[in-house]
Amino acid sequence: MLFSRNVELGRPLRISSWRKVAIGTWRSCGDPSVYSVVELEAERALEYLERKKQETGERLTLTHFVGKAVALVIASHPEINCLLRFGKLYPRKHVDIFFQVASDKAGKDLSGTTIRFADRKPIAEFAREMHGNVRTIREQGDPGFKKMKKTMGGLPGWASRYVLGLAGFIMYTLNLWSPLLGSPKDPFGSAMVTNIGSLGLDFGFAPLVPYSRVPMLIAVGNIRDQAIVRDGKVVPAKILRICITIDHRLIDGMHGSLMSKTLHAVFANPAQYLDT
Repeated sequence: MLFSRNVELGRPLRISSWRKVAIGTWRSCGDPSVYSVVELEAERALEYLERKKQETGERLTLTHFVGKAVALVIASHPEINCLLRFGKLYPRKHVDIFFQVASDKAGKDLSGTTIRFADRKPIAEFAREMHGNVRTIREQGDPGFKKMKKTMGGLPGWASRYVLGLAGFIMYTLNLWSPLLGSPKDPFGSAMVTNIGSLGLDFGFAPLVPYSRVPMLIAVGNIRDQAIVRDGKVVPAKILRICITIDHRLIDGMHGSLMSKTLHAVFANPAQYLDT
């Protein structure tokens, strides 16, 4: 079959008047970006990762932990796991998380890998799949996006915007996919995660990518030692800042509050949430 559905979607949701106003107000996800910082105590997350490393022998990192936590947040609040098409919000049928990765060891070129059904996979399986995907990207020249990159490499800079816009329109607005497009089916999933801490940054915001139609991008910073107040006393703590860029047409302050509460709960008791 030359064309097939790009994303597995349910029926469009009934939306409020405010949501209709938001959808009608902004035309692309370059306009309605909202930025938020969530500060999390990371000690228990680090302890959990170390324990799971010993149990599974898998190389687990904070990126895996945050990606898994974000997947659980989205699964807990499915109303944010939607795709905007023709002014309507279509719920995704599963949670997929896209991770931005360097496609070469020098970090000069970027690509990414998507973990499907991310909320349902144990963190060790999550990490194993991601390591395998990253290894394939670096050893085989990024096979998933190779054709698209080759096409973009031959275009003048001014034309890339129109080609990417057309690809996004076909894949997400029309919800059609074909191997002729030169990218995997639904390559970007429900949310993007990028680790800026690996660059030595404590925090920083990353822009939404319009043609990806992803409503949320999470930038994971460095963990740093910081004095906090706990039970009325100043104590040292390891603090992780997660910077979130969201598309306000799909996610508003209420959703942001719910997401923040769920993230704090996961970081406060990782085993309760990640081992189920």
